[in-house]
Amino acid sequence: MINITRRRGAPPKYIQLSNWLRKMIEKERYKVGEKLPSENDLAEMFKVNRNTVRQAIMQLVNDGILEKKNGVGTFVTSKSDEKVLYSLKNITSLTHELKRRDIKPTTRLIVKKVIEADEEMAKKLMLGGDNRVIEIKRLRCGNRTPLVIERSYLSYRDFKDIMNMEIPDSLYKLLIEDFGVTLEHSIQILWAIALDEDDAELLKVNPGFPAMFQESIIYDENNIAIELLHSQYRGDKFVFSVESGRFSPTNID
Repeated sequence: MINITRRRGAPPKYIQLSNWLRKMIEKERYKVGEKLPSENDLAEMFKVNRNTVRQAIMQLVNDGILEKKNGVGTFVTSKSDEKVLYSLKNITSLTHELKRRDIKPTTRLIVKKVIEADEEMAKKLMLGGDNRVIEIKRLRCGNRTPLVIERSYLSYRDFKDIMNMEIPDSLYKLLIEDFGVTLEHSIQILWAIALDEDDAELLKVNPGFPAMFQESIIYDENNIAIELLHSQYRGDKFVFSVESGRFSPTNID
């Protein structure tokens, strides 16, 4: 137990309490999935007011370490706010990447519907005459913490059976095993964005929170576009790794 100090130059009380809670979670005094003491109990334990406790908890909620459930309490969702190192060298399954780091992946299906592609989307997916596409919007989580919003777009002509299928955590596994697709290579573009209100709510952060937007076009062995994928990664949860080839002397000015 710490004593919340009020001496001059000390960090704000809510920071001191937040740091202590973070350490207790790291030491598994409070384990992932466990409920924290109530705000009233914490306020009494540390001789601070509830507003201080609430600020401390919200800091850890914003870091993805705690989750508040209305009428139920506050729960531990992650041991730390360590970022996921995500490589762009190969086509990668987020499910696999999270499992590889001992993070439990879960997926919430938000939308699965048929829409009409606009001209730009139709061109990227090489649709030809039939511009219908299947839109699959999912929220990807790790240890119950929202991490990524994914919007996948697939040709309705080629993958219409997906409308009658359950979508597993790994969409790529379904495409490979049920449709015999080969995911040969991709073109990826990333840029920074500020989340709008709806997407921020899904990712449990404030509107305007920084995120990385990734557009990927996945091709098969015949260089035919299979998927157009738009992903929004929480900016505080991911670091991206890119491998480059040898420097060419012709690039010297």
